Amino acid sequence: MSRSDRGHLRVLALDVPLGLFVGMVALALAHAQHGGGWGPGPPMGEPPWPPGRGDPLPIAAYAAVAVVALSVMVRRLRPRTAYAATVVAAAVLIAATGMPGPAVLAPVVVQVYTLASLLPLRAWTPWLGLVPLLVVALWLGRPAFGLSATQLYAVLGVGAAVLSVPAALGVVVRTARETDRRERRQELHRFAYEERLRIAREVHDVVGHSLSVINMQAGVALHVLHKRPDRIEPSLEAIRQTSKDALEELRGTLAVFRDPDGGRGPRAPLPGLDRLDDLVAGVASAGRTAEVRTEGAPAPLPAAVDHAAYRIVQEALTNVVRHAGGAGAAVRIEYRPAEVVVEVTDDGPARPGAVPPEGNGIAGMRERARAVGGGLTAGPRPEGGFAVRAELPRGER
Repeated sequence: MSRSDRGHLRVLALDVPLGLFVGMVALALAHAQHGGGWGPGPPMGEPPWPPGRGDPLPIAAYAAVAVVALSVMVRRLRPRTAYAATVVAAAVLIAATGMPGPAVLAPVVVQVYTLASLLPLRAWTPWLGLVPLLVVALWLGRPAFGLSATQLYAVLGVGAAVLSVPAALGVVVRTARETDRRERRQELHRFAYEERLRIAREVHDVVGHSLSVINMQAGVALHVLHKRPDRIEPSLEAIRQTSKDALEELRGTLAVFRDPDGGRGPRAPLPGLDRLDDLVAGVASAGRTAEVRTEGAPAPLPAAVDHAAYRIVQEALTNVVRHAGGAGAAVRIEYRPAEVVVEVTDDGPARPGAVPPEGNGIAGMRERARAVGGGLTAGPRPEGGFAVRAELPRGER
C-alpha cells in the first residue's frame, strides 16, 4: 500500500464517523422541524409542495440527507465536489421540507470550513457562487415558511454571517498550517546545510592531514632510496597506516549519505583527544620532532568538545608539516575548571611583522571552536614559529 493510500485511509477513518453523525443529526432535525412546522403558511396549490406539517418526509429529503453524509465523509479528499454536492442537497432539503434551519446550515458550514482550510483563497472563493442556490430555494419556498420578505432578508443575513465564521476560521487554520510547514522546511534546509558544512570540515581535516603526512613520508623514502634502503620500509609502513586510517575515517564521515534517517541516526564514535598520541606519532615518524604536554587533571569532555579539540590539533599539525619547513611541533593540553586549552606551536624561524593570510584551515579551526562555544586565536610568535590556541568550554553549550 502506497503512502498516499495510507493517508486516504487515515482521512476516511476520521471523516466517515463525522459524516454519519452529521447525517443522523440532519435527519433528526428534519423530522423534528418538519413535524413541528414553521407555521402552515398560505396554500401552495396542487400538488402540495412542500408537504404540510406532520406529513412524512418525502423521499427527496432522505436522498438529500444521504448525499450530505457522503459529502462530509469525502470532504478532505474531494473538497470542491463535496461542497457542491452539499449545497445542492441542502437546496433540495429546503424545497422538500420547507425547512431553512440548522439541518440545512450545519453541513454547509462544515464544507465551507473545509474549503477554506484546505485550498488557497483564490481556489475556493468562486465556489461560493453555489450559495445562491440556497437563496433561490428559500425565496421560492418563502410562502410555505410563513416568512415575510423582511424576515427572509433577516434569515439570509444571519446565514451569511454564520457562513463567514467557518470561512475565516478555515483561512486562519490554513495559514497557520502553511507557516508551520514553511518553518519545518526551513529547519530541514538549515540542518542539511549545517550537515554539509560538517562533512566538508571533516573531509578537509582528514584528507589534508593524511596527505601531508603521506607526502612527507614519501619524500623521506625517496631521499633514502639509494643511501639507506633499510629506512624505506618504515616510511612505507607509515604511508600504509596513515592511508588506512584516513580511509576508515572517510567511510565513517560519508556514511551519513547512506543513512535512511538523513544523518540523524547514530554515528560511529568521533575521534577525540584519546587519539592524540597517534597524531603526534604520525608527524614524528616522518622525522619531525613533536611532543605532547598535559597540564591539570585530565577529565572526560563532552563528545563535541573532545572532537573539536582533536580536529584543531590535527589541522594545526598539518599546517606545521606543510608550512613550517623542518620545524618541530609542541602540543599543550591544559585542563582548567571550566575549560580546556589546546595549544599547538612550532619552532620555525621568526618572521617579524609577517602575518600570513588566513586560509581555510585556520577558518575551519575557528568555526569548530565557535561551534562548541569557545574561541581560537592563531598567528606568528615573536620568538619565532606559529601558534594556534583554542579555549573550549568543558560543558555542553
